[in-house]
Amino acid sequence: MSLSLHSQWITMLFMFISGLTLGIAYDASRVVAGQLRFPRWTLPVMDILYWVAATWFVFHMLVKGNQGEFRFYVILGLAVGGWAYVVLFSRMTVAVVNWLVQAIKVIVRMIQKLLYITVFLPLKGVVFFIYYIFRILVKVAIFLGKVVLKCIQPLWWLLQWLLRPLVEPVWRRLGMTERLIRLKQYGGRRVSAASQLCRRATTWCAKCWNRLRNWPNRNNQA
Repeated sequence: MSLSLHSQWITMLFMFISGLTLGIAYDASRVVAGQLRFPRWTLPVMDILYWVAATWFVFHMLVKGNQGEFRFYVILGLAVGGWAYVVLFSRMTVAVVNWLVQAIKVIVRMIQKLLYITVFLPLKGVVFFIYYIFRILVKVAIFLGKVVLKCIQPLWWLLQWLLRPLVEPVWRRLGMTERLIRLKQYGGRRVSAASQLCRRATTWCAKCWNRLRNWPNRNNQA
């Protein structure tokens, strides 16, 4: 299928633009990977994805230019576009992409600080307020309980003295003393396990709290 001179120039222009676009995309991907410190193993993956996307893009532009026919001027247009990009626009592209990445980092840090001030600090204040109110209520309840126990202790002594002749034979017959000892031992093991679980949970919460508290500082150091 023969193409007109106009179609050939249009195809060559498309390939020239494709060469420029591929150069911009390559430099931009490298700068972003370096600024964001991608792991090394991701670089070959990024290269494969880049060449797959580049192949699809060039073929798409070629279809628009001359219905997908591969001619010598296609390679020439790509080579001239890539050369023009390296000579004229490579340094400018790297500088612009670096500036954009730094600007995005600054914006992200500002958003993080704003969230820390507007969300985390008020939530922290509410949690500490509820915690201290709970501690105060627990202390008041313990104090009132001790007062009540002190008030009813003489009555308990009197009741114990009156009921001892009736309760003590039944108590011994049922072996309640041994049962209470076993129950106390069983309860002690349960309490020990629960206390260990509480210590682990407290340690984990403390680590999470320290990470959240030092989160803005780590971002500022980064």
